Amino acid sequence: MQAMRYEIALPSDYDMSIIRSRVAKTGHLMDDFPDLLFKAFLISEQAQGQLTNNYCPLYIWKRSEGMTKFIFEGPFENILKSFGWQSIQIGITSTVLLTDDFSQSYWVTEEVLDISPSASLKDTKMAAELEDKELGKVVVYNPDKWKKVTYTFWKEKPINTNLNVFEILHLSLPSEPEKQ
Repeated sequence: MQAMRYEIALPSDYDMSIIRSRVAKTGHLMDDFPDLLFKAFLISEQAQGQLTNNYCPLYIWKRSEGMTKFIFEGPFENILKSFGWQSIQIGITSTVLLTDDFSQSYWVTEEVLDISPSASLKDTKMAAELEDKELGKVVVYNPDKWKKVTYTFWKEKPINTNLNVFEILHLSLPSEPEKQ
């Protein structure tokens, strides 16, 4: 699986209700998108205590064909038209853990760590486990940047954290669970 994310930094005086309205009107269009495990429409908002205003969706793709279709066959053009050229961060998932209650996630924390140079990567912890009250956890690594990012999904807003906290405006999921 691949992870994809782009971050649109918005001015400090940006009316975030514009993003909220946009997602409320169009977020459902990504439900059942081919090869998409999920898309979390994420924002951070200064009015809610965050450092910046950002719109930064997170996608987890089951196969790269769906990601390619999204980027090159239409849907990403809406971002380009509205916000201009955006760099897309791509990563490889090492852990994807989703509970049966994952669809009730309303908040995400993001922890970004450097993967330090070493003679061996065998001891680098790339797996994760769910802890109390967590509805999901995704670990992504980027060997081109040597970064590891852990996204943890919550129903209630986490407090007293030094991590980036994002609100989920909409969570696009397949309507039918994947058949094994």
